[in-house]
Amino acid sequence: MQQFVNSVDNGMKALPDPFGFISSKYKLDSYFSCHESFVSPQSVNFGMRFETVYGKTKAVYDTFEYVSVQNTLKVLLSNEQYIRCLLQMQNVNTKQNIIGHLFDAEHHRSTYTMSNPQAISIALQLFYDGMGTVNPLRGHGTMYNVGVFYYVVKNLPDAWNTCFANVHLLCLCYSHDIKVHGFGPIFEKFACEMSQLSSTGFRGVFPIIGEATVYVNLCQVACDNLALNSLLGFVESFSGDFCCTMCYATRSSMQDGFVEECFVMRSRVEYDKDIGKLNSTKESVCHVHGVKRYCELNNIESFHVTENYSLDIMHIFLEGIVPLEIGCVLFNLVCAQKYFTFDELNAQVTDFWGMISVDRKNKPPHINRLMPPGAGLNPSMKATQSWALLKYLPGIIGDRVPVDDKTYRLLLHLSELVDLAFAPRFTVGLVAYMKECIKDHLTMFVELFGNAVSLKPKHHLLVHLPTIILKSGPLVGMSCLKYELKNSFFRRSCHVVCNFSNICKTLVAYRHQHYALYSILSNSHERDCIIVGKTSCMSVSSVLHGSVTDLLCGSLQLDPQDEVVVADRLTRGTMECRKGHYYVVDIVNDELLFGEVDCFVCRRKSATWHILLHMSETIGRVAHLHSYAVRAKIPLTYHLLTFSELLDYHPVCSYRNHRQNNDVKFLRLPYFIF
Repeated sequence: MQQFVNSVDNGMKALPDPFGFISSKYKLDSYFSCHESFVSPQSVNFGMRFETVYGKTKAVYDTFEYVSVQNTLKVLLSNEQYIRCLLQMQNVNTKQNIIGHLFDAEHHRSTYTMSNPQAISIALQLFYDGMGTVNPLRGHGTMYNVGVFYYVVKNLPDAWNTCFANVHLLCLCYSHDIKVHGFGPIFEKFACEMSQLSSTGFRGVFPIIGEATVYVNLCQVACDNLALNSLLGFVESFSGDFCCTMCYATRSSMQDGFVEECFVMRSRVEYDKDIGKLNSTKESVCHVHGVKRYCELNNIESFHVTENYSLDIMHIFLEGIVPLEIGCVLFNLVCAQKYFTFDELNAQVTDFWGMISVDRKNKPPHINRLMPPGAGLNPSMKATQSWALLKYLPGIIGDRVPVDDKTYRLLLHLSELVDLAFAPRFTVGLVAYMKECIKDHLTMFVELFGNAVSLKPKHHLLVHLPTIILKSGPLVGMSCLKYELKNSFFRRSCHVVCNFSNICKTLVAYRHQHYALYSILSNSHERDCIIVGKTSCMSVSSVLHGSVTDLLCGSLQLDPQDEVVVADRLTRGTMECRKGHYYVVDIVNDELLFGEVDCFVCRRKSATWHILLHMSETIGRVAHLHSYAVRAKIPLTYHLLTFSELLDYHPVCSYRNHRQNNDVKFLRLPYFIF
């Protein structure tokens, strides 16, 4: 043994330093910068200004960091799994009149295809937002605010675009430079590249496809309401008229116009007239019909600001309408009707979150006080917390409120509307139903709280949602939640770096692009990757009783003595799945069928995991609780499915109502499923 140890020691001493080539930060950065999958950013001039330092005046060039779209796509398309997913999306042939993606919608249905094996057409969705990099409570907090430009490839499924690796960086700059120089220099750089990519594209040899030409187009811009108006050149004040990017609505017309037909829509012709009046007038005017300036994105052939059918439901609903209307409803139920007390409300919320396993991380904070209608909730909540509170509030307080209470009916109506807005698929009939639902909801809100609260501009934006779905697909694909989560990467990096000499260059060149390289090398962009924790090997006959043995043997083509790998918990993408979760398995005669997870099973030396569920009997939908009532089937019936065979991949929240039958469970869907 000692002889072996000595031989190993001598061998190690003879070897050179194995990590000497990355022994310093400079060597490490140089090594990764030369990697074929590393996309180097470039500094582009915003403009020149003069600055006086120690009594000397010198010329200073403001710059922004730009990451080439073409270079990023070249790296992505060199990955075989990425190409495979693009081809799978192209081959998905949804049923007629089903709108499940951008390319199923009217405005983009025939624009982007991959049917030609020698041509790949890529559609991009652009995002912009301002972001603080330092503690806002400290001095000079706004000095280092930055503007971030991201984009996603819309050819991927919407579920894939929710992860960091599939949200790509386009540009990073100081917010102050945008105020001084405007968006023009950034858009000129971007529009120039997009014009070349849309007309001539770039050629390459890609996995599976081989040699092909890649064409790229900008399909839509998705931002929060303020950023969208600023980016597209419209007025940034929502307290006046013409603040909508899609129509010529005024503040007064918003109060009684509950369908889109009540408003005159913007068009290219009218936009050109407004721009002409803005440029020709001799007097200094802020805007003409809400148009403040010409948007350079119009120079991209496939894009125009009046045809940007995109609104962010995260900011419209979760950070606007939902907290406002929940505050109105709770104030009426607690302070006016006195169905329960303020302390009972907080206690019931705490007890409810102790029962559930889905959305546990999104528990809302204790409500400090209930304010009069129009003041919202205190404290303010994150978007995911507001969404969770709305979803489960009927199940929390429903058994204490009479069925005929009009205020509570408004809460149920809001839940129905939000479920529709976040639905991943639509039919033309469902869009028509949503249009009527929006009209009824606005009418109901005005009747109940119109004397105390006026409709907000975000209420008005609801009337455009049905048209946006028909033109650009499901609204969840335009949600800014994925982009807001991406900002957390930069904020964490700023807290680590603590060097703000040129924070944009530091974040882009030395942080984000290295992370992007790591994502490519580790295939972090894949959303079907399954990570399993603790597992155990056992024979098929030991998993459960006899009927399950027959099911496993038949489905997995095994003998009862063969071994399988069993787990109680795993993670698919970022979605945690565990024993006891419920899933929507199927729809039979317009009735949802649910199954509860018993375990996860996989054949040895196989990467395909199956879900073993015992089926539940659907009693019916309880409208007053906005939930489905189910109970276990007797005798127990089992199903073995893969994740791709599920009707919906999100687990369904289950809870018990202590005032109801203990054998009955209530299931709350995350959104509308059909």
